[in-house]
Amino acid sequence: MTAKTGKRRLDSRLVVGLIMFGIMVAVAILAPWIARNDPLAIDFGTQFLAPSADHWFGTGRLGFDIFARVVYAARYDLVIAMSAVAFSIVIGHPIGLFVGYMGGRIDSLTMRGLDVIQSFPAFVLAVGVLAALGEGVLNLILVVGFVGIPTFVRLVRAEVRSLREHSYVEAGRAVGNSKWQILLRYIAPGTVGTVVTQAAISCGWAILLTAALGFIGLGVPLPEPEWGAMIADGVDEMVVGGRWWISVFPGMAIAFTIFSLSLIGESIADLVEPTRRKSR
Repeated sequence: MTAKTGKRRLDSRLVVGLIMFGIMVAVAILAPWIARNDPLAIDFGTQFLAPSADHWFGTGRLGFDIFARVVYAARYDLVIAMSAVAFSIVIGHPIGLFVGYMGGRIDSLTMRGLDVIQSFPAFVLAVGVLAALGEGVLNLILVVGFVGIPTFVRLVRAEVRSLREHSYVEAGRAVGNSKWQILLRYIAPGTVGTVVTQAAISCGWAILLTAALGFIGLGVPLPEPEWGAMIADGVDEMVVGGRWWISVFPGMAIAFTIFSLSLIGESIADLVEPTRRKSR
């Protein structure tokens, strides 16, 4: 009875996370139909209006409709985060597989290089690289993705070092498979669960980093809507004029999205772990 209850709770957590994240994806895709107003429309006659039936999330300094901007910002933040994580996986996964299986000097040199990269705080490193590359959505994706590469390399490497000692891998060697065949056929599939779990968690982290860069003006170029930049735009107004809605609603969108991804990542991790234990 206890096991069934735990399983039911785990499944419901994953379902809730998927539903929440699905809502945000749907909002991003259906933005033109959900938002009634143009997110870039300037109207000085509707500045700083509180939330109402006409403007559900109120308006900002230039008369921007906050609801429309929050909705359209989902497109930028989700695309940047998912693209950045995909970039991290495409680069980090093969490197982790290779150095984890080969070991030796290649592994040692790679790890020392990652130590150098990770010696800088992720935000500081992202700011430095982005300042050098310049603004732009593509550069933002590359920077956020670059900062996330070491995480995938280390996770995949650790998983490979564990998997390469399993009996089925030894059996693969015994029947004459080459190193590359063993790596691709026997070991690489065993790392998928770890990568998927980390991808969900990293996607939430990438959204947070994107918003942080937008907050300091290094994110999506203005006047395009982006959650972090929207929060920054409303900070002074919230403190001086009490106009809380300019910053609160994009902040709620960030929190909602990251929470959904956390539920997904944690539940997948719990699903993968028993399978990993059985394989050992």
